Amino acid sequence: MMDDTDTQPDLFPALAGVVRGASILFWCLPVAMVVSIMSTLSNWTDAAWPMGMLLPPLAFGMLWVGLWLLGAFQPQERVWQAALGQAKLMGLISVGLSPFLHWRHRAPDELYFTEAVWLLALVFALYLIALNKTLARLAAMLPDETLRVESQLFSRVNRVLLAITSVGIMVMYLLARIDEPPELLLRLEGMAVPARPWLFMVLVLIPVSMTMSLLWKTKESILAGVFQPRQ
Repeated sequence: MMDDTDTQPDLFPALAGVVRGASILFWCLPVAMVVSIMSTLSNWTDAAWPMGMLLPPLAFGMLWVGLWLLGAFQPQERVWQAALGQAKLMGLISVGLSPFLHWRHRAPDELYFTEAVWLLALVFALYLIALNKTLARLAAMLPDETLRVESQLFSRVNRVLLAITSVGIMVMYLLARIDEPPELLLRLEGMAVPARPWLFMVLVLIPVSMTMSLLWKTKESILAGVFQPRQ
């Protein structure tokens, strides 16, 4: 744990990388979501950009770059690096699957593209779970007690909501593939369809917004506690 940064000048470059990585993650997380939704629902990438298919990989790639910048901090901490490695793996898979957002819109009848988009949705939910776990581990190594408490609390809430989201994605996938789904699944679908906007807000938008809040607070805590001159 980083108790006295004044006696550890070697941490400064690593902390600067954490600040840059947290900033990239903060700004690119909503961008990746908007690009994904627009690539799936409209042809705006084709109309506005000849190489529009590159926008999803670029957005998800920047999310991976943000995680990569965090890796220089405390490389000897195995628990922290393990959590970061899980997030990097999910992020890398997301980058590889992201071009299918464009291809699936261009060829909606191609089953392979549709399956890849379903997988991307699940992997991205798992990525957000891993990112929240990573932020909690990161906060545990910083001297800001308030940040540690908030990160532990909100990351735990986010992971629960995102776990429900992951289950929901798998249930929707099964409903789309099973010819005669069980009565229970049909009832759940009947209850979920009218509430889709609220479910999206609670299970997706709220965890994403809280994740962004943790990223911002982590960056501000480092800037305030390390890089600002002491009185």
